[in-house]
Amino acid sequence: AKYPDRNLMVVSLNYSEKSGSEGSEDDDYVPYVPVKIRKQQMLQKVKRFRGKGLTVEEQKDSGGEQKDEEEGLGPRSNVSLLDQHQHLKEKAEARKESAKEKQLKEEEKILESVAEGRALMSVKEMAKGITYEDPIKTSWNVPRYILGMPAARHERVRKKYHILVEGEGIPPPIKSFREMKFPQAILKGLKKKGIVRPTPIQIQGIPTILSGRDMIGIAFTGSGKTLVFTLPIIMFCLEQEKRLPFCKREGPYGLIICPSRELARQTHSIIEHYCKLLEDEGAPQLRCALCIGGMSVKDQMEVVKNGVHMMVATPGRLMDLLNKKMVSLDICRYLALDEADRMIDMGFEEDIRTIFSYFKGQRQTLLFSATMPKKIQNFAKSALVKPITINVGRAGAASLDVIQIPRKINTRHRLSMNSTPPGEQVRMGSEIHLSTSIADPELQ
Repeated sequence: AKYPDRNLMVVSLNYSEKSGSEGSEDDDYVPYVPVKIRKQQMLQKVKRFRGKGLTVEEQKDSGGEQKDEEEGLGPRSNVSLLDQHQHLKEKAEARKESAKEKQLKEEEKILESVAEGRALMSVKEMAKGITYEDPIKTSWNVPRYILGMPAARHERVRKKYHILVEGEGIPPPIKSFREMKFPQAILKGLKKKGIVRPTPIQIQGIPTILSGRDMIGIAFTGSGKTLVFTLPIIMFCLEQEKRLPFCKREGPYGLIICPSRELARQTHSIIEHYCKLLEDEGAPQLRCALCIGGMSVKDQMEVVKNGVHMMVATPGRLMDLLNKKMVSLDICRYLALDEADRMIDMGFEEDIRTIFSYFKGQRQTLLFSATMPKKIQNFAKSALVKPITINVGRAGAASLDVIQIPRKINTRHRLSMNSTPPGEQVRMGSEIHLSTSIADPELQ
């Protein structure tokens, strides 16, 4: 109370000190920057320091992106907003397409490397590392007098019929069906069809399969490949049925996979024909199931329920039946892939690999085709046990013994095309279809 001015002075001094400290704090204040922006700033700094070390491509890419961003930012007085929007949209689409193309190419390379590395083996075999060193043994043997012939004779026969063979322990070529030890009923059936002597692929292929060896058969169209794997499968199934009859829901022992329904029907009819001939001669009944799309599953399963020895199927229908556990491959020991290259081209590669996973033991595997690309040879050789490759003629070419005659037909006459004799022309429409007739009766 005595010195009022002194109190006022102290208060004013305190206030001035506080205001001075707040002002200094305002001067030192740094605004908050989000973490994301800080990281971007740090990356930009690092890029500036390492700019000399960047590759030319990276500099081009980064420079191009920066230029695009710089061009995209800010208004342009001479271009309308709509034109700018369209221009930016086109650039963004082009950038996306290039990125997608790069990704697709990389994925294709990865898939190719994986496909080449993966063999045609079951999942169990790959997981447990099971490998088979020796081929399957069969009861069939080459006649002694043929075994006693010199190796030079076998080479002369192969050279005469233009048969190229690769592999270990190749069986000798046999030039007659009788020496191959087929039953009399099959010999009579072949003779009725005009097949007196085997074709080149049959001369070397049938003894190879009857010996139990895995095989890759490459032969031109019309060379008689179908008989090479159908006759041995009939003989193997006949042997199994005589030893121990098949009971209900058992089988198949032999499986033939075809890429198309038409080819499957044709193969099934050939097997049925020779099985009927054997049955007429007193042999036990052999049942063959046809499992293809476009037919009732119920009708197809009627044969399987009674026990089936052989099955001819397309990959799609067979996969469906295996997934539903309507068919089992537990006792299947014979597998033939007809036109393997065509199946791969049609996109059935994964289905075939999945089918292989259903096998329970070693099997005799046969691959037949008019062409055999390197891709198929790689995974086939890794899955087959000591395979024998038989090549007859030019791969992919048609048989010189098949005469192709053009015929003009209309769409209405397509159904009656098979009933029209070869060489006759239907003079309606402009489509040209080829009718084939076999010049050599042996190839029918």
